[in-house]
Amino acid sequence: MICDICGKDKAHVRRVTETYGKGKNLLLIENIPMVSCPDCGQSYFAAETLHEIERIRLHHKSFAVERSVEVAKFG
Repeated sequence: MICDICGKDKAHVRRVTETYGKGKNLLLIENIPMVSCPDCGQSYFAAETLHEIERIRLHHKSFAVERSVEVAKFG
């Protein structure tokens, strides 16, 4: 895959989990495809992925499954 940042043919897709919001409004989205380039060190979401993230955030009640999550504080 060609990196949009440096143009090298070394980029690959990896799956990540991102959180949006906080407290009672926290939404965790799993398995998001992120383009990562080992040559330039950049990672980014494709435009289509960003649109899908926004759609999920706007309509999260249709997609989300409620789960309890343990939270630890660093330090």
